[in-house]
Amino acid sequence: MNPEHAAGTSEPEHQGPRPVPYTYHDGREDYLHVGRQGGTETDQPEALIPPSQGMSSRVEATAMPPEASALPPEAALPPEATALPPEAMPQAPRPTAPAAEQRPRQGTRMRETVTRGLRTGAVMTAATMCTMMAASTLKRGSPWASMNAMATAVGVGGRRVSDRFDPVVTPVGIAALAGGLLVWGIGYEKALDAAGRRSDALTGALSAFSGFLLDELVLPDRLMKNFRDKMGVLGTISKYVALGVASAAAPRR
Repeated sequence: MNPEHAAGTSEPEHQGPRPVPYTYHDGREDYLHVGRQGGTETDQPEALIPPSQGMSSRVEATAMPPEASALPPEAALPPEATALPPEAMPQAPRPTAPAAEQRPRQGTRMRETVTRGLRTGAVMTAATMCTMMAASTLKRGSPWASMNAMATAVGVGGRRVSDRFDPVVTPVGIAALAGGLLVWGIGYEKALDAAGRRSDALTGALSAFSGFLLDELVLPDRLMKNFRDKMGVLGTISKYVALGVASAAAPRR
């Protein structure tokens, strides 16, 4: 090689990167390689990215943007596709009426039963009293004879009572008959409520037969003797028939 040519021609500087000392933020030391790239560019320092920062930048660069990962609206399932059917939904327990609310209802129902019973008893009293007075009129010629006989049920009037009106015995007999049938009407209505029935021929017949058993088995024997004496056998039977008819025809409301 010609020395002159070699001397006149400036040999280009080192073409490779030039190591430069560099200290990281965490205290580590290393060399930063800077220099020409192919001998055409000026020396430009290359930014040395710490490994930790380089990894996060790389993750951010490769992560998908939110709009790319979101599903399109038409791909989303409608609410009814994921909702459970009504029968599969858990049902809340039905609240029960507290005792404080049940007591007024029971009191109201009891008052209604008593009211119906008094009305039914009044019908029974009217039907039975008219039948008994008619029967004693036919048998003894006086409508008060049967009422006087009824007084013997509470021990008033003696064993044999008069046929005529008595200011003490007769009112007692009327009161005994009316009071007993009013109580009988209330019991009759309560029995219908307990059985869930309405007044009909069967319930009327049961009421008449129960009245006969009460007079025959519970009340004094002199009562039935005075009934037959003052009203006759047919008149006594008609008394219980009237009771059964009034019971069957008693209105429920």
